[in-house]
Amino acid sequence: MLGWEAADVLGRNMHELTHHSHPDGRHYPVDDCPIFNAFREALPCRIDAEVFWRRDGSAFAVEYSSYPILDGSQVRGAVVTFVDITGRRAAAQALQKAKDELEQRVCERTAELSAALGQLRELAAWSEKVREDERTRIAREVHDELGSLLVALKMDVNWLDKRLSEQGQREPAEAEAMRTEIRAEALRIAALD
Repeated sequence: MLGWEAADVLGRNMHELTHHSHPDGRHYPVDDCPIFNAFREALPCRIDAEVFWRRDGSAFAVEYSSYPILDGSQVRGAVVTFVDITGRRAAAQALQKAKDELEQRVCERTAELSAALGQLRELAAWSEKVREDERTRIAREVHDELGSLLVALKMDVNWLDKRLSEQGQREPAEAEAMRTEIRAEALRIAALD
C-alpha cells in the first residue's frame, strides 16, 4: 500500500517516509505525531482523519492505531496498524453530498409550498372579499327593490284609503263601481311578488 519494499524501510524513520505531511500538504512535525507518542509517552491512539504518503508522493486516507510495547514500565516500541479508508471516505462524502442535495431539495420544496400557501391565503382572502362584495350588492338590490315596492304599496294603500273615505259621499251606483275598482286594485296588490 505504501509502495516500499521491506528492505527499503528497515532502519528508516517511518514518519519521514509515510506521515511527513498533513492532508493539505503542510509539514507534519514528528513531535506532533500521535504515532510517536506511543513510543515517547506510552500513549495509545486511534486516528481516522489523516493520510499516509506513498513512495510515489501520492496520499491516501487512513485509519491508524499506535499502541506502545511495554517491558514493565519501559517502552520498547510500538505496534502501528493502518487501514486504507479511501473507499469509506468516498462513501461518506457521497452520502454527505446526497444529504446536502436532499436538504437543498427540501428547502426548495418548502419555499415552493410556502409560496403556494401564501397564494392560497391570498386567493381565500380575495374569494371572501368577492363573496362579501356580492352580498353587499345583493343586499343593496333587495333594499332598493323592496323600497320601491313598499313606496308603491304605500301609494296604493293611500289611494284605497282615499277612495274608501269618499264612499259615503257617492251615489249608490257610483259607490258600487268604486267598490269594484277597489277590489280589482286590492287583487292587483295581492298578486305582487
